[in-house]
Amino acid sequence: MTEHHVVNSICNQFNLTHNELRSQSRKTHLVDARQSCALALRKLGKTYKYIANIVNRKDHTTIMHLVKRRSHNWRNNERIAHETVKAYEDMASSKIKTYKVNVEEFLEMVQQIN
Repeated sequence: MTEHHVVNSICNQFNLTHNELRSQSRKTHLVDARQSCALALRKLGKTYKYIANIVNRKDHTTIMHLVKRRSHNWRNNERIAHETVKAYEDMASSKIKTYKVNVEEFLEMVQQIN
């Protein structure tokens, strides 16, 4: 679920399709999108190997290089990754709150029955 939200968000930010993000092309805007995606997924605790599978790369070392590389767009990519993580955390937090409310309502209903 996490990776779907991140990939969708990054694709929307960069106006790309999933296939473009996962392509072998080394065009600057695609590399920037992959870097933002990798940074966001790392912030969410995903492994290099896992991220490599998500962005269709050969192995984890490619992702390690992508995350550590300081490109000319590094600050912008870092900002996009941060915003993506924040949006995911906010969404997940609201779902947890909704779930808690639903559980509390359910428990209240059960107590009323007894």
